Amino acid sequence: MTFKKTLLAASLAALSMAAVAQTNDASKDETEAAVSSDFAATANVMIASSYRFRGIDQTFNQPAIQGGFDITMPYGFYVGNWNSNVNGYSAVLGGGNIEMDVYGGWKYAFNEDVGLDTGIINYFYPGSTMSAFNSSYSNTDGVATYGAKGGNVYNLEYYIGGNWKTVNLKQYVALTDYFNNKGVNNASTSGSGYTDLTATQDLGFISDSLSTWGVVGHVGYFYMANYSQANYADWKLGITKDIGSGWTASASYIQASTNGNCAAGSIQFYCQTKSAGSSTTQNGGHATAVVTIGRTF
Repeated sequence: MTFKKTLLAASLAALSMAAVAQTNDASKDETEAAVSSDFAATANVMIASSYRFRGIDQTFNQPAIQGGFDITMPYGFYVGNWNSNVNGYSAVLGGGNIEMDVYGGWKYAFNEDVGLDTGIINYFYPGSTMSAFNSSYSNTDGVATYGAKGGNVYNLEYYIGGNWKTVNLKQYVALTDYFNNKGVNNASTSGSGYTDLTATQDLGFISDSLSTWGVVGHVGYFYMANYSQANYADWKLGITKDIGSGWTASASYIQASTNGNCAAGSIQFYCQTKSAGSSTTQNGGHATAVVTIGRTF
């Protein structure tokens, strides 16, 4: 569920695998080209030490193979696809072990420094089956728990954002129940949102010898409609390296302000269990380092 998800995260990604593609969130070169009347296609592939989506672990600390493609069209329109393996159990994705994102939108550059990006993205998980359950109240702490709707897990979002030079601010809003989750009293979580502020800077201004190096910083905030216990902030700080011939590498520190002493059996929303029957648990937003290497074609 990362965008570094492409154009969005990949458009975003195609725009900048060089700033830590995908985890998440979302590096990209924020300078938009002038409106073109041509079609163009790019593809990307990456190996990551783990996959974080909006700061939350999607692979239970295991590596991920990711990739997709983007097609740009006349007058700023684009479509694309991005894919990754996930742990469909620990990430509560109905057992689906592949994430497939399909997106399309429109980008416009007002000038060399200022641009706009807006569109739709759908995240879905082939083969996933979420079991429906109702919201209830915990007898131990009186806190309302969340619910879920059954069936294939997916999430449809609208996004709009802008950039000033290499600083990007983007807002995502869920148009469906957020990844099949329901709120208190089984209320819809449509309207849940994520705010993403990401900035990149190449280091060539320090020395020509550093022109292939860059840094990326990100802060984000997620809020779930009708279930505020799921709200959290996340942040990332990373360094990127343009290896050449379309290859890039990155290393990032990522963490989220999720709660839960999961080893003590906490029922917090982001406590993850590695697999059914496993006693191995973790806080899905725990601090971690993520290393990636990938190529854009």
